[in-house]
Amino acid sequence: MSKLDLEEVNSMQRGKVHGPFLVENMVCQKNHMLTSKGVFLGSDPLKYAMPLMLLQMSVIIITSRLLYRLLKPLKQGMISAQVLAGIILGPSLFGQSSAYMQMFLPISGKITLQTLSNLGFFIHLFLLGLRIDASIIRKAGSKAILIGTASYALPFSLGNLTVLFLKNTYNLPPDVVHCISTVISLNAMTSFPVTTTVLAELNILNSDLGRLATNCSIVCEAFSWIVALVFRMFLRDGTLASVWSFVWVTALILVIFFVCRPAIIWLTERRSISIDKAGEIPFFPIIMVLLTISLTSEVLGVHAAFGAFWLGVSLPDGPPLGTGLTTKLEMFATSLMLPCFISISGLQTNFFIIGESHVKIIEAVILITYGCKFLGTAAASAYCNIQIGDAFSLALLMCCQGVIEIYTCVMWKDEKVLNTECFNLLIITLLLVTGISRFLVVCLYDPSKRYRSKSKRTILDTRQRNLQFRLLLCVYNVENVPSMVNLLEASYPSRFSPISVFTLHLVELKGRAHAVLVPHHQMNKLDPNTVQSTHIVNGFQRFEQQNQGTLMAQHFTAAAPFSSINDDICTLALDKKATLIVIPFHKQYAIDGTVDHVNPSIRNINLNVLEKAPCSVGIFIDRGETEGRRSVLMSYTWRNVAVIFIEGRDDAEALAFSMRIAEHPEVSVTMIHFRHKSSLQQNHVVDVESELAESYLINDFKNFAMSKPKISYREEIVRDGVETTQVISSLGDSYDLVVVGRDHDLESAVLYGLTDWSECPELGVIGDMFASSDFHFSVLVIHQQEGDSLAMDNSYKLPASPHRVGDPRVHPRFSVEEGFTSVDLHSNR
Repeated sequence: MSKLDLEEVNSMQRGKVHGPFLVENMVCQKNHMLTSKGVFLGSDPLKYAMPLMLLQMSVIIITSRLLYRLLKPLKQGMISAQVLAGIILGPSLFGQSSAYMQMFLPISGKITLQTLSNLGFFIHLFLLGLRIDASIIRKAGSKAILIGTASYALPFSLGNLTVLFLKNTYNLPPDVVHCISTVISLNAMTSFPVTTTVLAELNILNSDLGRLATNCSIVCEAFSWIVALVFRMFLRDGTLASVWSFVWVTALILVIFFVCRPAIIWLTERRSISIDKAGEIPFFPIIMVLLTISLTSEVLGVHAAFGAFWLGVSLPDGPPLGTGLTTKLEMFATSLMLPCFISISGLQTNFFIIGESHVKIIEAVILITYGCKFLGTAAASAYCNIQIGDAFSLALLMCCQGVIEIYTCVMWKDEKVLNTECFNLLIITLLLVTGISRFLVVCLYDPSKRYRSKSKRTILDTRQRNLQFRLLLCVYNVENVPSMVNLLEASYPSRFSPISVFTLHLVELKGRAHAVLVPHHQMNKLDPNTVQSTHIVNGFQRFEQQNQGTLMAQHFTAAAPFSSINDDICTLALDKKATLIVIPFHKQYAIDGTVDHVNPSIRNINLNVLEKAPCSVGIFIDRGETEGRRSVLMSYTWRNVAVIFIEGRDDAEALAFSMRIAEHPEVSVTMIHFRHKSSLQQNHVVDVESELAESYLINDFKNFAMSKPKISYREEIVRDGVETTQVISSLGDSYDLVVVGRDHDLESAVLYGLTDWSECPELGVIGDMFASSDFHFSVLVIHQQEGDSLAMDNSYKLPASPHRVGDPRVHPRFSVEEGFTSVDLHSNR
């Protein structure tokens, strides 16, 4: 054996030594065993720290990703996959081979992996704290406080009573009693970061249930912190040292909130002003503060993650700090290091160590605690008049546990608070309960059930019943505003046919844990999103002032994950009884007409809204940039509008909207009616009712055209899709806006040959053609939701005949809507 081989074989020695309290393992590692000499020199890379750590990280991450893919259909999260990866790679499965354990998980390698993963974990916990808005606990209503209190108090109290009963009945040893008591306090807690993570993964963070679960979890976590402090102060040992420890930890938290927080906020504001960029943050000073606070926590005898978490809680969530730090740190901490930390809990789990001694009692107490938590949450929810299905779903969500609880288990095992058997049972039960709970929540709770119904609001019904036109306009940024204002102007709000407008600023949730849907005037003025929302609101308010008495607007902001923000759109449309939702197309066009930017997330939002909306939906292809008009101050109104009519309910909906535009005295509207050559000879009717409705609309438009010179009806006789395409291509730049229905009869001869391929099916066949770079006008693609005619009340019914000269400017029912105030123009004269 060569000298190098001998050094590698003897690079690590282990043995048992007598510690201060019990016999412990000691590991001796030789120096200069960091990097390998190379396989060409006969060196074994896995005997060195760096190659071994890279192998461990790679295998853990790849295994957890593969398991996540396999478990995704069962609605399991990444945390569960990472724990299972550790169990598979650890002594429970592969670790049964001693050669594998010596090669992949030697004791020296475990120490290196644990050290690095703990670094990533406390940064991850800092990010979790950063997403928390500490004011949530003040905003939590009585319902959330009652449910959160019951969710913690019932399992904690009944669990401890069970321990007292078992202790006296079975004469349990003190160490088992202490272990079970610790398990009860762990199972009774519900962590706010874990709950919001589960809600986000299940796409229900911004649902009614998600918002309630968010508030309940932070109340429950507050109780767990209070109990933990009382236990540490008075019940654990009660010595003077523990009192001083509590005092110094409290001092550390005070320093975090009253020294570090103001300093970081001041540095952020100063940097933003110095480089004239609102989104820039002092990244390296914040990292130095984070490392200092974490080091101080270790000095005071608590985990480094404790100080990191509270530093995150102290800082403002959302942009710029929350968003900026999350963007810079999340990849390293959450995606790279956290899987290793979570997998360590699985690596320490060994199913073969679970013996017969007191295992059944411990597992019974764990299950009783979970059962009490479920029943306490469900009972409190039922008391608060929550539907039984939602109450069960909320109870299941409060039973879900994750990274915080796993960290607590690992920490208590290292501190000998939990023995190996108890630790194994905790991890296994946590996996099973959380996995089953997540799956059942998906089965029991549908966030769209609130606004899903057989009846839908349509423009056609609104027009036929002479009801008020109510629009919900969704915007992502200031660039969406000018064309949306032009659309409002073209819709012609008048004193005889006023419009109610609801604007919704959609913000992707970044750097904060909880979703919000609030009126604009209730937003936090220090939130940078408020600044952008204010610019958007100002654009619409200027138009509202120009149309006083004929248009009323309310402005909202929704911050939620884009995967579920469609629930906010549909919920607001239902609450405000909107007739039409207008959402921007996912492609943005440059000034030369080419596609400048594509956002797949916005496309998913549009698809979800089209599927679930309680009213008609319009996808707006905005080409204001190509027209050179991007400022609301430029008082330009669309002068030429065309409506494409083939057949079907969507075309009828588009025509009904265009007839409102046709009432505008300064806008020219052209209806282009495509008919197949064979329709001139035969009159084959498939749906008599829909055919009659379409013929009435067409006749109404023709009557408009006869009485108004700016309204024109144009009939195009075509034989197939080729001729249809030729007519559409000939539109050129003659129009500012084209309105078209989304769905048509795909077997129609007018579309023959056009239905074989479509890049954007959500636009329909004709709308997809207009999305190409060959056109330079804006397009509104309207879809009428399938459903029965909605049974509406008369609360928004307009007068059947025009007012006389002496009548008020504002219709009386228009001024008493939700939060609207009437505007009397006569008082300004």
